[in-house]
Amino acid sequence: MKKVWLDTDIGSDIDDALCLTYLLCEKDCDLLGISTVSGESKKRAELSSAILRHAGCEVPVYSGTNEPLVIPTVQKEAPQYKKIDAFPHRTDFEENTAVLAMRDAIYAHPHEITLLTIGPLTNVAL
Repeated sequence: MKKVWLDTDIGSDIDDALCLTYLLCEKDCDLLGISTVSGESKKRAELSSAILRHAGCEVPVYSGTNEPLVIPTVQKEAPQYKKIDAFPHRTDFEENTAVLAMRDAIYAHPHEITLLTIGPLTNVAL
């Protein structure tokens, strides 16, 4: 089974939600964690948790950084968040926990994790 970590800016375009759904359905995928990145990272974590709850899956989700290191933020908001109240989801995400969680997972599984990044690479860079 392939160990995967998803780093995503879910909430702006549909591609991230489709990717997460695919990973949850893939029998050969052991999704170790999800980290969110870009503007409103905490809201993006809540969106991830809504998909997980709807799918009946438990995967750790971590809110990452909101701002890029060098350039201005392109996606300042997560527009898909407007529909979040229609779906059960977690709201207790601590901000900026993604980088340490990702690092801990990589150290716990050296040379085993596929890091799947969709969006700005700020969490990965940090």
